[in-house]
Formats: sequence, structure tokens, C-alpha cells
Amino acid sequence: MGYYAPFPHPAVALEDVSVRLGGLQILDSVSIAAPRGAVTGLIGPNGAGKTTVFNVMSGFVPADSGSVVLNGQHVHHVRPQQLTRRGVARTLQGVGLFPSLTVLDNVMMGAPTRFGVIADALAMPWVDRERRQMEERAREALVSLGIEGESSRLPSELPYPVQKRVALARALVSDPSVLLLDEPAGGIGEADMQDLERLIRSSVPDRTVVLVEHHMELVMAVCDFIWVLDAGQVIASGTPDQIRSDPAVLAAYLGEEGAA
Repeated sequence: MGYYAPFPHPAVALEDVSVRLGGLQILDSVSIAAPRGAVTGLIGPNGAGKTTVFNVMSGFVPADSGSVVLNGQHVHHVRPQQLTRRGVARTLQGVGLFPSLTVLDNVMMGAPTRFGVIADALAMPWVDRERRQMEERAREALVSLGIEGESSRLPSELPYPVQKRVALARALVSDPSVLLLDEPAGGIGEADMQDLERLIRSSVPDRTVVLVEHHMELVMAVCDFIWVLDAGQVIASGTPDQIRSDPAVLAAYLGEEGAA
């Protein structure tokens, strides 16, 4: 099913995207969309193509055919360095933090910036001002996630769930309109799951969230709409209640432990 029927004006979408890698068809004419101001889930077994969808959306993998839609604009290939300017931020399956940087510096790495090596080296007068603004935004992101007290620590000094929050703060510091979350529950214990649910739901309706996740309870709790992939193709889509009752999905995924 193409995305135009359910969502004529999506915040982010793939339109008839195909990807081949190493001679394998990873995505086969995939059309999916995320409605604005909602949480959209993307599920499927390992190898279904979920991460490739995110990689195409964020520019790490080019589409062989089809296009990406970001905030109403069709682009064949998004460049990763353009994501912030296009209002998109992404977390990784792990945490992807820089081990030698403090928590604050890690979060600042996600902030939009105009200065570069030359401007920094020449001590341009606006560089210090922009650095201060970046630090302020980073601290605000840490406060919003309840980890402002960890700003001077290194990632290795933090429990894994807190590292996950740092990674999320880094994604949020640019105030993206679209937030791509790649397995945010990975490595998170049940005690932290409710906090994660609250954090994801608190992001909407101010921004659009797209979620790739194996933890089915989280997906069903936070998502407004879900797409199901198998072998690089969309096999089902709908609300959580519709997905729960879809016979093909029940047989292929939800009836198997850890199958999403």
C-alpha cells in the first residue's frame, strides 16, 4: 500500500524505494510514511530491512530507485550532513557516543553550527557566541531528560540506560521536527521502560517520531501507526489494534518471541 492514501502530507516518507546491497534486494519498492506529530513504528524480523529504511532516510545508504520525502520535499539521496538543516535527527542502535568527550560535549556535537575549522582557527568574533549558545541548548536538553548532573562525566562512567539518554539528548539538541529512534529500548531494563515510553510520547505532537524497535510492548504502547516489513517489503500497516489482529502479522511476528 502506498503512503498517499493514509497520509497525503507525511513528515517523512519513502516513495517506491528499492535498495540492493551486495547483490541482495534489501528493500523492494517500499513506500511508507510517518504522519506529522505522531509516533510511527517500523517492525519486522531481523533482516527485514528496517535499519536500511532508516539509513536511506538519513542518507547513509542511497536508494537505487525511488525517493525520500522530508517535510514535503522529494529528494533522491539525503546527505547525512544535511540532516540537521532539514530538521531531522537520528539515534543509533547502540549509543554512538564519543568516549573521550564529556556528556556535555557529546550533546553539543548534535547542535547545529555555522562555524568550521577555519572560522575557529581565526577566532571569528561570532564563534564564541555560537559556542555559548550551543552549550546552553545542550544543557537544556540534559535538563529535559533529567541527566544535567552528569554533564562533566565521560560516557564510560555512566550506566547504559543513562548513556541512552545522553544519545537522545544529542538528537534533541537540534530541536528536530523529525526524530528517528533506532531501537531505543536495546539494553534497557524493564525498570527504565516506563520512563522511555514517557520520553517518546512527550516528544509529540511537537515533533514526528519514527521508531524501529524489537520490544513489542513498547511499540504497542507508544505508536499511533505501525508499518510491518518482511524481506524488504511492506506486508502490513495500521494502528496498533489493527496490527495486533492482522492474521499475517500474528503468524509471522507477534506469535514469536522477540520477532519484531
